[in-house]
Amino acid sequence: AEDKADNKALSKQRIFIEHVNRRCKIFRIAKDVYRGKHKHYSLTWNLVAALVNLRYGCI
Repeated sequence: AEDKADNKALSKQRIFIEHVNRRCKIFRIAKDVYRGKHKHYSLTWNLVAALVNLRYGCI
């Protein structure tokens, strides 16, 4: 019973993270080849994360 409770709590956290990943993949930076300059990769990810946070209130 204790393991089931732990697994349920873990799956709730994991499903939240999976939904955030899906929202980031809408911007196609995570699922396609990045064709921009590599020095701008982290900046692009930060912008995508900011847009997702702004849209869905994940902050």
